[in-house]
Amino acid sequence: MEHRQLPQVRVLPRQTCAAPDARHFVVDVLKDWGLLGVLDDAATVVTELVTNAVQHTKTPTIRVIVRRMPSNVVRVIVIDKRPDAWPALQSAGPLECAGRGLALVDAVTRAWGCTRLPWEKYVWADLADLEVATDA
Repeated sequence: MEHRQLPQVRVLPRQTCAAPDARHFVVDVLKDWGLLGVLDDAATVVTELVTNAVQHTKTPTIRVIVRRMPSNVVRVIVIDKRPDAWPALQSAGPLECAGRGLALVDAVTRAWGCTRLPWEKYVWADLADLEVATDA
């Protein structure tokens, strides 16, 4: 049986609390959908993407969207109003304090990328191999 859930959206202020707020939002949505197998990876992904938006953009708000895609994929999307600030994988040295976020996203997702529009950008990440929890 195919499960259809509407995309869930949260608008957050661009503040340091945005990353933990986004993480709680995504985890709560996935729990409601019964998608417990991707909770940890989804929490990691949204934390890294929102942290990047907070650190590298100057927009007042950040939107977070959780979508159930075909083929058992959950897509986490983070939208900001800074289309010129393009995310890129970095190579961080073992003692560096930053620069590993997108490498973590790359490691735990099926795919990730960025879509630029004239007024905003969408950084998205797909998490796959979902198992729906059922009540026994």
